[in-house]
Amino acid sequence: MEYLTVRETSEKWGMSIRMVNYYLNTGRIEGAVRKKSEWLIPYTAKSPLDIRKKADTKKSTKRKRNVNKCYMPLIASPCSGSFHEFEHSLADEEERKITRALWHYFRNEEKECCTVSEQCFNSESVQIRLAARLVHAMATVQEGDPAVVLADFNAIALENKKTSDPSAENKKTSDPSAKLYTLVTEGFVSVFFHSESADLSVLRDKISLCQAGIQYYVIYAAAHELYLRREYQRAMGMAEAALMMAGNRFPIASIYLNLVLCMICMNLKDDEHADAAFMRAWNIALPEHYIHPFIEHHGLLQGQIERSLREQYPDEYNEIIESVYTFSRGWMKIHNPVSTLQVTDALTPYEFSIAMLASKGRSNKEIAKNLGISLNTVKSYLENIFSKLHISSRSELDMFVNR
Repeated sequence: MEYLTVRETSEKWGMSIRMVNYYLNTGRIEGAVRKKSEWLIPYTAKSPLDIRKKADTKKSTKRKRNVNKCYMPLIASPCSGSFHEFEHSLADEEERKITRALWHYFRNEEKECCTVSEQCFNSESVQIRLAARLVHAMATVQEGDPAVVLADFNAIALENKKTSDPSAENKKTSDPSAKLYTLVTEGFVSVFFHSESADLSVLRDKISLCQAGIQYYVIYAAAHELYLRREYQRAMGMAEAALMMAGNRFPIASIYLNLVLCMICMNLKDDEHADAAFMRAWNIALPEHYIHPFIEHHGLLQGQIERSLREQYPDEYNEIIESVYTFSRGWMKIHNPVSTLQVTDALTPYEFSIAMLASKGRSNKEIAKNLGISLNTVKSYLENIFSKLHISSRSELDMFVNR
């Protein structure tokens, strides 16, 4: 029998290597065998794609010219008033739909987000299709169904394959921005799921081609990538410079830039600047109830949510923590099967925050001060954490938490 490598299979099926690895690790590729550290896939093996997606690809063989539309208006465009004022200012119906889908997502209304974004899957605009798949994938994480998320990833990969097609037919109908926003979308996905192969360097020379708000969101993603590599000073410089230029004109990008800055300051043990960055993000987010960015970054914020919100904003805090449970476990179902850096699902959100602080070299006294709890309470939590993870020292925590 003829076998293919993971890379050869990804090229044959038109999907990313990460998705092929996910299917392999979850036993969804029939006949695949593992020899030492390498997977071998039968040449005749069928791709475990969503059947509906296969049907869609057969409907039309004639390539249409892309209808150029705004990629993610709620992020891309300046927004000084309320969401509803901004939504009504958009003339295009699909741009309004993708804007509303994003609004639902940031408000932690994942079901409403999925319903609206699905209406844009068959748009004639690459930008709208990419935005719809991206926000749908991120919202579906909380539902805990990896197959649906991966179907969205496959759709994004297919768009990349189309925009990379060098054929004469494609050149006649291609839109230069289509390729740009395909690369941007794949970059966002890689950072969102902490891919070990994340590399946004390909976008550095292209950032200026994006719409203004997307530029700042790309800078957030690039700073986040540097954070994951533990290049904290470079990440800080990038985030601070972007915030100085963006001001408050682009609320979503400013929220994310302040959160990544808070994460960096926490790792540098600069708690004063971490507090300031966090509260800037919170004050921008609160009027529209944009709490999902805080859910996404909970573990990386190392107890900042608990310290800043638990007493002053109890209702919002409880909603965030409740959603962290479902979001983090859904996220791990995508991240862990294809990563050598496993993140544990054995801890509660509060335990995870304490574990993150301890793994970053914080003493028990520092953790107690950070979270406003007693030294004995910290010791009790750490004993419970060690027991759950079957470890005996703080140095071992790094194997179980976010980088």
